[in-house]
Amino acid sequence: MSVLGERATLDRVAERQRDRQVAALFDRYYSQLRGLAFVMLGDAAAAEEAVMEAFLKTCSGWNSFRSLEHPHAYLRQIVVNQCRSRFRRQKVELRVNELVHRGGRTVTAPDHEARIDLWDAVRALPDRQRACVVLRYVEDMTEVEIADTLDCSTGTVKSQLFKAKAKLERALGEGAMRGDSDE
Repeated sequence: MSVLGERATLDRVAERQRDRQVAALFDRYYSQLRGLAFVMLGDAAAAEEAVMEAFLKTCSGWNSFRSLEHPHAYLRQIVVNQCRSRFRRQKVELRVNELVHRGGRTVTAPDHEARIDLWDAVRALPDRQRACVVLRYVEDMTEVEIADTLDCSTGTVKSQLFKAKAKLERALGEGAMRGDSDE
């Protein structure tokens, strides 16, 4: 067998091994990551897409990924970033659509219903605040873990959680957030 033939055989073996390892990660973490994305996005199809994109990124960057000690934390970080990217794209898309459909006139926000659902209120938060709230209260992560996942300081996480709680109190009414402990 030629040197090129041997190299091609080794590459195929490495690809099959990678595929088996990614499949094992998928089997182990997909449901949990999909749940995280769903809470952040509020859309099951978009959540599935965000998680699938995370696994695609894992495959494409496999050489650096396979050496990680905590692949779940890395996958979770990719999913959160995918969700945040979707929020940014949606905001731009909404603004453009409003301008196109309204002939460039300034559009005011629609009146909100008197009763706001908790998850609607969470999804209405700015994306960094929303990510902090979901990671803290759904994923039960510490502020240090959240900071690591979002690649920011612990102080930023504390600030974002404080601001998010205040906004949720205003949206849901006084006393709505009393059940959690201030850290």
